[in-house]
Amino acid sequence: MRSELKDLLSSLEENLDETRIGAAERLHQAALQWQEVPRLPVIAAYPYPKEARYQPFLHGKIFDDPEKMLFNQLVCAFDTSFVLSEQTGDDLPPSIRADFGCVLIASLFGAEVQQVDDNPPWIRHRAQALTCEDILRRSSDGFSMDQVDRACGRYRFYRDVLAEYPRLSRCVNLTLPDLQGPFDNLELIRGSDLFLDMQTCQETFLEAMSVVTAAQVEMVRRFLPLIRETQPGFSHQHGFPLNGGILIRNDTSIMVSPVMYRELIAPFDEQILKAFGGGVHSCGCVDRIVPAFLSLSSIRCFDFGQSEQNDVTLIYECAKKRTIALTRVAVDEERLVSGQICREFPTGVSLLFRAKSADHAKKVVSEYKKASFG
Repeated sequence: MRSELKDLLSSLEENLDETRIGAAERLHQAALQWQEVPRLPVIAAYPYPKEARYQPFLHGKIFDDPEKMLFNQLVCAFDTSFVLSEQTGDDLPPSIRADFGCVLIASLFGAEVQQVDDNPPWIRHRAQALTCEDILRRSSDGFSMDQVDRACGRYRFYRDVLAEYPRLSRCVNLTLPDLQGPFDNLELIRGSDLFLDMQTCQETFLEAMSVVTAAQVEMVRRFLPLIRETQPGFSHQHGFPLNGGILIRNDTSIMVSPVMYRELIAPFDEQILKAFGGGVHSCGCVDRIVPAFLSLSSIRCFDFGQSEQNDVTLIYECAKKRTIALTRVAVDEERLVSGQICREFPTGVSLLFRAKSADHAKKVVSEYKKASFG
């Protein structure tokens, strides 16, 4: 093991505060279940400080190096930092994943994966795009397992390494990789032709959606023996706890009407949520379509990409009717330190504070806790 990783793991093993981490996890759980809480859980995001003791490796260097990927997951992921969370005092729980981007399910069907410079792996579309018929054939011919096997190997590495650090191992959540969602995965495979498919060959589109959904369910079950969530009934994505076992990414669905979502996409999302519990994520402005997400029978939470672009108060009132939690609700400093945010949303919400720096995060989180507890 390289010296940087060994030093990091030894430092965390010696210095982590299990009591504080457990309290943060319980606070998240209570809020996500709409229980009365002393304050809403808050996670701070900020530029990682260049003067910090541990410096992350370039992103492009982690994919072929399990030690570097593990190091980066603990040092800086999603603009948060577990290694600095003791300093900032926020409610970030430790979670790590096999970080191979959003391509795993698409790769099963022969979509070409490409990784360039410091960008995450992405799907490169060929001159002749894969068709829905290609997807249906692949379901019977067999999947291309290279990328999934690579991710599985990364979890085995994590478990082997953490076994040498029992206190850290007890606290760290090994959570699912990014498996996207049926519609997003089909869009990764088909590209923008997908929207034409929905109009001109709807039956084949639905068959392809069914195959992709079944593949995602199968891959979740393949990963389940390898991951380890510390809190039964909860899992972690984007650094945040969520109620249930999976987070469906639905970024592409904002490109279709709510009616089309309900008719052509929702049944497949529901199939996954019914199997594993969990929630839906979408970036951007979701005001128009989020009621359709919240109408899914098995949904337990909705995860924002950019809550600032949405009417969160209106969405909160809609979610409150079915006690569906809202995660990663962005909050500004004034509403946080004044305690106003807890008056607006007494429970059912987890907060994201985008700080200017780690020191700024520490200051604001401290003031927030004082405002909350009086």
